[in-house]
Amino acid sequence: MWGIFLESVVIFQNYVGFHQYKFLFCIYLFFLLYLLFAEKNRRIRAVFVYTPLLLLFCFFCPVFRKIFVRLLNDAETYYRLLWLLQMSLISAYGAVKLCGKYRKTGLVVTCAAIIACGSFVYRSEHISKAQNWYHLPEEAVEVARLIEPEEGRVMALVPADLIYYIRQYSTNINMPYGREMLIARWDYYNDMYEAMEETEVIQTESFVELTREYGCHYVVLKKERKLEEPLTEHGFELYAQTDTYLIYRDTQIGD
Repeated sequence: MWGIFLESVVIFQNYVGFHQYKFLFCIYLFFLLYLLFAEKNRRIRAVFVYTPLLLLFCFFCPVFRKIFVRLLNDAETYYRLLWLLQMSLISAYGAVKLCGKYRKTGLVVTCAAIIACGSFVYRSEHISKAQNWYHLPEEAVEVARLIEPEEGRVMALVPADLIYYIRQYSTNINMPYGREMLIARWDYYNDMYEAMEETEVIQTESFVELTREYGCHYVVLKKERKLEEPLTEHGFELYAQTDTYLIYRDTQIGD
């Protein structure tokens, strides 16, 4: 039980960024305790005080975690319980309530505290300037536009690095597999993915058999991808190309 509790502590520390942004958590904890004593409205207390306290108790309770994992058969999503803590809402409401009589001063002090305790998000390596309104790589959008039908749906086989983006751009483009194949710990198997991604050189004949078995109208390959034989010798035509990708259309599959 003690080991389970310590694991929950580590998960919580990672979630709140305790080692890097611990002062933001301190702000949240301060206003949570403040509302515990200062808020008199029962409905607000139920949402902003009792609920997060109950969630924190359950999260750190080893018995609750064992039941959670047993029922859902999934220990990796346990941290998602912390999404319900409403940290930003509680901090904002607590600040407004505390500084209600001195709104301007309170606003300045609160904003200054949050800025000082946080970090400038646009300095993160995970943040980059959007290339378009879709917030997707421009070339992924270009590929999707080339194969998206005017009406109805098509099946398209695309490289792993396009799977997320194609689906976000259009639900009219189906794929024989999705993101489940990109999560190694899920240990999924798909023969089409195996032929597409797990071989150094694509075995064209068996590869084409699979694409037709899955009903793929289009096959998108990187230009440097090696094939045993060209797809154009097996009933495909080079439909279009971008800087990185070649788009083939199967002439033996109707629209």
